[in-house]
Amino acid sequence: MSSNVTNPRVAIIVQARMGSTRFPGKILKEIVGAETVLGYLLKRLSSSKHANKIIVATTTNPKDNVLESWLKKNGYLFYRGNEDDCLDRFYQICAYYNVDIAVRITSDCPLVVPEVVDDMIFYYLNNYHEIDYLSNRQYTNFPEGIDVEIFSTKILTEAAENAVLKKEREHINYYFLNRDTQYRVRYYNHNLGFDYSRFKLSIDTYEDIERVRSLFKEKGLPLDFSLLQLIGVLQTEEQREQL
Repeated sequence: MSSNVTNPRVAIIVQARMGSTRFPGKILKEIVGAETVLGYLLKRLSSSKHANKIIVATTTNPKDNVLESWLKKNGYLFYRGNEDDCLDRFYQICAYYNVDIAVRITSDCPLVVPEVVDDMIFYYLNNYHEIDYLSNRQYTNFPEGIDVEIFSTKILTEAAENAVLKKEREHINYYFLNRDTQYRVRYYNHNLGFDYSRFKLSIDTYEDIERVRSLFKEKGLPLDFSLLQLIGVLQTEEQREQL
């Protein structure tokens, strides 16, 4: 895996599988109109101005054969790797597609906002020599479910070659976050002035997907919503619930 420092190759890697414990097959459930959870997310991410490609990271579990068929039908890049060793799966993806900077997004977060992704990529690239890992998942003022992580394949390679603990293999960020004296970890927040982390937007259960559907169907959230539009709808909903 070569590294291009002057013009790094940036890939959005969406982690997806059919075998969710609490809500199996959720990523291919319809979320708005005929659009699936994964389909909506990928279409939105395709508008990124700073990513060179989008790749879906799935597993070799036979349950994901249907996902592979869906990805092929819709023309998306993908890679199938070890289901339990997520760290190796990401390493293999980056090696196969010759990626320098990985932007990790999980498929249970269909409301990730492309402008946030691009802002974070821009920030990371402009501070490339000062940051190893950038995230808005931890210590965040974003709604939960607008989760984006960015890291270089250099530190991904180090993790893949040296991680031995089960948690380090299962969770891609565990190796970095537990070595914050070794790696330059930074947390990204918006500058809108308020903390919106109380809002949950990720899809873990059937109730979660019903709530997200209602944001479009009943609350008027536009299909191509911005961060400000999303927060506006969430605040309006919260105010109505408090009446």
